[in-house]
Amino acid sequence: MVPARAGFLHPATRRDIRELLAFFGPLAVYGLQSVELRQAVDTGPTGGRWLIGRLHVPGRVVLYEQPCPPWVIREISAPALERLRSAGATLEVAAAVTRVHWPGETLRDFVLFDGLMHEIGHHLVQHHRGKRSMRVMRTADHERYAEAFAAECRLAWADRKSHR
Repeated sequence: MVPARAGFLHPATRRDIRELLAFFGPLAVYGLQSVELRQAVDTGPTGGRWLIGRLHVPGRVVLYEQPCPPWVIREISAPALERLRSAGATLEVAAAVTRVHWPGETLRDFVLFDGLMHEIGHHLVQHHRGKRSMRVMRTADHERYAEAFAAECRLAWADRKSHR
């Protein structure tokens, strides 16, 4: 873990990550070498998306610090707005900027699922196909798989919490 810089934070703690990985068990951790909390390489949105995490093959997931809320984003796409809304963010959309607020634990969950579990989805594709350093499917298919995997994980986690 590398501490977040001033004006940034790591929304998910080591404990949050351990608890999530323990819940999903061997499926999620098989072949996973590390999960690292690092400082962001770029402080702004890239292609209308914030950099949440990245898979470094083989088996290394890096989760990046996030700006302290509220986020102020210029020129954000409609799909990106919907992604933030579906993750629990509340949005104030104006002509030039969008302010993104993260109530409660929604930013933490965004990083855990749209970051960590999304990247683990990529890891599973690579690892289970025996390919450690090259893509085994088209980028669009890789992304669809990772997004679907993260969405299923989010539902399973929410279902677990509702049965407590």
